[in-house]
Amino acid sequence: MKFALIAALALAASPAAFAKAKRHCVGADGSEISDAGTKKQCKKHGGKWMKMKASNMTK
Repeated sequence: MKFALIAALALAASPAAFAKAKRHCVGADGSEISDAGTKKQCKKHGGKWMKMKASNMTK
């Protein structure tokens, strides 16, 4: 039981668990470009690298 609790806390505290939620690529029409994972890829796809709004992070 202790091991499961420690593993759950380690996963929750890892930076990889939060990496996707901060920024995303948005196209000219306002839709998200999911293929672009980095700012460089986003520019190649013709999108803008933007911070996600708090309301979008909970969805």
